[in-house]
Amino acid sequence: MKRKITQKDSNIEPTDPELMLQVVDGDEKAFEALVQRHEDTVFRLATRILNGNVEEARDVAQDVFIQIWENPRAWKPNALFTTWLYRVTMNRSLNRRRMLKLKSFFSISDIKDEDAILTSKNDTPDKQLEEGENQLQLEREFNRLPARQRVALHLRYREELPVNDVAEAMGVSVKSAESLIFRGKRTLRGNIFL
Repeated sequence: MKRKITQKDSNIEPTDPELMLQVVDGDEKAFEALVQRHEDTVFRLATRILNGNVEEARDVAQDVFIQIWENPRAWKPNALFTTWLYRVTMNRSLNRRRMLKLKSFFSISDIKDEDAILTSKNDTPDKQLEEGENQLQLEREFNRLPARQRVALHLRYREELPVNDVAEAMGVSVKSAESLIFRGKRTLRGNIFL
């Protein structure tokens, strides 16, 4: 049941599974469509796991899509594509993070990166400064959370996944995902609102 994108049905967006079946057949246009559809999500998740390190997150995102192109059969049609994609991204990001810690430990390189703070043009300068400081504090505290809590919170609130999908993407039980989300929120509340 493979469906190719044709001129007459170009107004119909193919689903992720349809695109992946085409990628298995070597269809570059289908692969490009998947990349365009999911690159921002993959990048955001990698950035979160890598404590805001944008350059490393870009590398991870590129690695994820290279893996999809080189080994599309790793995805099984009975699995939700986005859940599988989040898991691949999480694993690649955590591996990269371990590598960076090891490099840092041996003083090969010291990776530091500050997130830029976006503010609204409608706010007063004082309000922008206060909101920027609050956002920076939240980002710092978020980046101090254990990696699995950061991933769970990111998937739940940034990507707006239901807890069941968070659990599946992380390869944990629903109860474990709920626990990770709860502990992450509790830690953030305790550290920010003291």
